[in-house]
Amino acid sequence: MVVTDTGVTTTAAFSAMYDFALELIRRHSGAGVARRTARVALVDNARSSQAPYVDAGLLPQPGNEFSRRVMRWLDQNLATRYDLAALSETFNVSTRTLLRRFAQETGQSPLEYLQTSRVRRARHLLETTDGTVAAIAATVGYRDSRTFATLFARHTGRRPRDYRTAFRRRTG
Repeated sequence: MVVTDTGVTTTAAFSAMYDFALELIRRHSGAGVARRTARVALVDNARSSQAPYVDAGLLPQPGNEFSRRVMRWLDQNLATRYDLAALSETFNVSTRTLLRRFAQETGQSPLEYLQTSRVRRARHLLETTDGTVAAIAATVGYRDSRTFATLFARHTGRRPRDYRTAFRRRTG
């Protein structure tokens, strides 16, 4: 998020200026002062990733019509158990052909795409509903909420409860 190379320090996104400022404070005044500054400024002192802030729905969707049709089906069937053979039958291709074409067009497997899509939906539900983590996990296709929490943390850098605390949309 903050990179220093040969005396030049850079940041990525607009919000990274907070990380940059805290890094400068940490270097010149120590970790304690940086922590207190973050608390006063109401910013996260321990951010190590911008992944929780990325809305994958806004990213360009790679691939051509075949992968788009598979993606659309997966998005519409998030809670359905992933079954590669059944998915292949749905699109009238062999499992090998499905995997090859999808990977050529998107750079990932259908399962990787499905997991990303499930996490995207779970993020929305955590931000906008009061559903339990277990209920949200089930809604997006996970029977085991611990497996879901591990996968969610891998994708976002935060456990589901921590994500909800940080990103819950307040209305009213």
